[in-house]
Amino acid sequence: MKYGILGSFVKFAFAKSAFGYMEKELPEIDMASYKKRTLKEYKAIVKRTPGIGRVKDNMFVVTMYAGAFLIALYREADGRLDEEKLKGLVRAAAYSPLMVRAKHGKSAFTKKEIETRKRQSRWSRDHIREYPMNWFYDFETVPGKDEYYITHKQCGICKLTEREHCKEITKYLCMMDYYTFEMQGAVLDRTKTLGYGDTECNFHLMSKERAEEIGFVKSPDAK
Repeated sequence: MKYGILGSFVKFAFAKSAFGYMEKELPEIDMASYKKRTLKEYKAIVKRTPGIGRVKDNMFVVTMYAGAFLIALYREADGRLDEEKLKGLVRAAAYSPLMVRAKHGKSAFTKKEIETRKRQSRWSRDHIREYPMNWFYDFETVPGKDEYYITHKQCGICKLTEREHCKEITKYLCMMDYYTFEMQGAVLDRTKTLGYGDTECNFHLMSKERAEEIGFVKSPDAK
């Protein structure tokens, strides 16, 4: 991938919240050195990662850059991030002010959003040989309801963490899906996740109103 404007944008979007969290949770760390090393590693990861198309065509391009940034944060912490701190870091990045503003007032169930996801599903299938690092999924709506299913058969973040030899953090990065959809007024139910070693990610998305209508209860096997 190219670093460019998009790489700088993702850095700008996450850096303040992520580094602020790290400084709070790891007061012993030399933050000046940590920031410098993390940003250098982030840029290196981006440049050595195969591209997955243009943002215009592929909504997951930004996700791949975000994954590279989180991997760099984790790697340069030199083993200081235990499970709870890593979870907290992912949450802090997801709810960074710029990300919250970007999602504010944008429903996951508008006609435009549905059409975008349908188009993305077709585009991903049609270009999977060209961009083997990309996501690959099926998309199915529930007619007349604010509800749909996304079944991922391949995940770019899983491929990225494998390439970067840090597969152990994949399942924590997967948590960002819950936060992203929550900001769009959606409830996510998922019991299978590629990041946990399952054969697919079985997203079931519904509006809060639809979840209440069907008496949704979060699965004890949620991932």
